Amino acid sequence: MNQEITDFLEKVVERYDLPGDIISATQCLNGHINGTYHVTLLKTDGEEDNLIVQKINHYVFKDPKKVMHNIKEVGNHVRGRKSDSDCDIITFLDNKEGINYTKIDGEYWRICRFVKDSVTYDFVENSKVLYSAGYAFGRFQSLLSDLPMERLYETIPDFHNTRKRLNDFFEMVELDPLGRAKDLKNEIAFFEKHTSLATKLCDLLDAGEIPLRVTHNDTKYNNILMHKDTCKPLCVIDLDTVMPGLAMHDFGDAIRFAANTAVEDETDLNKVGLNLENYREFTKGFMSACLGLTKKEIDAMALGAITITIELASRFLADHINGDKYFRIHHKNHNLERARCQIKLAQDMIEKYEKMCQIVNESIVEKEAAPALDK
Repeated sequence: MNQEITDFLEKVVERYDLPGDIISATQCLNGHINGTYHVTLLKTDGEEDNLIVQKINHYVFKDPKKVMHNIKEVGNHVRGRKSDSDCDIITFLDNKEGINYTKIDGEYWRICRFVKDSVTYDFVENSKVLYSAGYAFGRFQSLLSDLPMERLYETIPDFHNTRKRLNDFFEMVELDPLGRAKDLKNEIAFFEKHTSLATKLCDLLDAGEIPLRVTHNDTKYNNILMHKDTCKPLCVIDLDTVMPGLAMHDFGDAIRFAANTAVEDETDLNKVGLNLENYREFTKGFMSACLGLTKKEIDAMALGAITITIELASRFLADHINGDKYFRIHHKNHNLERARCQIKLAQDMIEKYEKMCQIVNESIVEKEAAPALDK
């Protein structure tokens, strides 16, 4: 970590009641959006204080104050309802002014404590991890089921409005500011073919056949801190996109990450597909903990996985065409690689759709016998 960044991190930490000197600062690179640093302070008593210091991406989140309002509202609600055995959710520290964020030089920063003995997983086929992740996200949604949605801001308007996302994609193809679209004929044809399928949830919502709920909206299982030894979920993180949404979106986004046979940006597309056993384990966990779903929501749950995968693929590809302004890239054509991986995954999901629906229904039958995560 260069000294300039370390000096700036010190300016952020000084705004909080956090005595001690920074002895190490490491950037965390696994997120696409915010700038995240693991900072260790050495206190005067010789003890270390481990923190996560994060800069909110102001390009993505136009009003960070609304993001932090939502996080505090959700945190207060969940902590008032959860049991001691429930997974916690991330809490950001109040600064010396009593606010859970700090603005410095036009940028918004926030700090939370590092969760001891925790790990995150970017790729895993451990059934305990998959079940735990499903259970944690399902329980998270259940705990928020009675939070009045009018208390939350829409932090990214139309975030999972798949119809608008695809319209935006096709508009970007037409605009083609960098001349990249001409090399993407096969990818563009995929979205043209599957627009009707990908917008079915929008149709159901517009018809009043499925309800809006308070949802996480970014349910990759690396957004759950798990105990390094037991795989018990310790904390749900990355709440920036918590707002009204569909239960199927949360389930679907988790599946496209948890049940992919490869990482999100795999370039060897022969490795990419839906692992039905991973899908089954996550689904069992999610459906056992996500209470109060309607029959139409349950029937559309597997469709949520296809919908979100197509939607994200369109977002990756639109960002590639637009010059990579939204998702952080680590090398040339990174967003194109991500898009192609998600397209291949969506194609495999479409082929396995009937089996996916069957597994959801089997998980409902098994619900009464589902183990609780209380150890």
